[in-house]
Amino acid sequence: MENKIDILKKNQELAKLAGGEARIKSQHSKNKLTARERIELLLDKGSFEEIGMFVTHRTTDFGMDKQIILGDGVITAYGTVHGRLVYVYSQDFTVFGGSLSETHAEKICKLMDMALRNGAPVIGLNDSGGARIQEGVRSLGGYADIFYRNVRCSGVIPQISAIMGPCAGGAVYSPAMTDFIIMVEQSSYMFVTGPNVVKTVTNEEVSSEALGGAHTHATKSGVTQLTAINDVDCIEQIKNFYHTSLKIVRKKHHPYHLHYSKSRDHY
Repeated sequence: MENKIDILKKNQELAKLAGGEARIKSQHSKNKLTARERIELLLDKGSFEEIGMFVTHRTTDFGMDKQIILGDGVITAYGTVHGRLVYVYSQDFTVFGGSLSETHAEKICKLMDMALRNGAPVIGLNDSGGARIQEGVRSLGGYADIFYRNVRCSGVIPQISAIMGPCAGGAVYSPAMTDFIIMVEQSSYMFVTGPNVVKTVTNEEVSSEALGGAHTHATKSGVTQLTAINDVDCIEQIKNFYHTSLKIVRKKHHPYHLHYSKSRDHY
């Protein structure tokens, strides 16, 4: 009979496998890192502390009760970047296309609440197709909870979003409400509805890149502040940006100080 430690280790390995080896290989074939690889690259070595590793969705409709994956498509954690505390979530495209479920949203909301209480930045590594259609309005309610926290955090703690895959619908509303956005060129997109819907409604043919690619949002819409050539460059830019921001804060004694005061309104 397996003891509890063995069961724990077995479940940890299952959670790290996420959507399975085939989907991980597919992710790598597109020159994209997995959600776990991204978060491990971002955080200082040895500082990664995961939250909610064994969370699963609660849906039983449409055969979802037979598709249970630990973590439910998002890794939430805290750690340090250049020695300073940050909270980070990384959506996993290998699990239901990174789609947001009720429990997926609850994990992100819990992380944002912790960041707000501790006065630390939130970094979102976004790679999601949007709402999980099998959950209907419960998934949409999850987005509402995240948006509410985006508003509560605005002006209180920094919110940084990296768009690292094809994000559509609700998956792009939250990043648009954050302070800074960085997009990966050629592999990330931001749009409310994709080219197929545009074609159906307006009869206009447009590519994903032209509609919501990194170049479009950097040069036309102004939605994104930075672009990166690949996932590794994106993560390094976030780390360098955070490091540079710290130097500016220390030099100018900016009121947005990274030591949280007793008042919720300032660092």
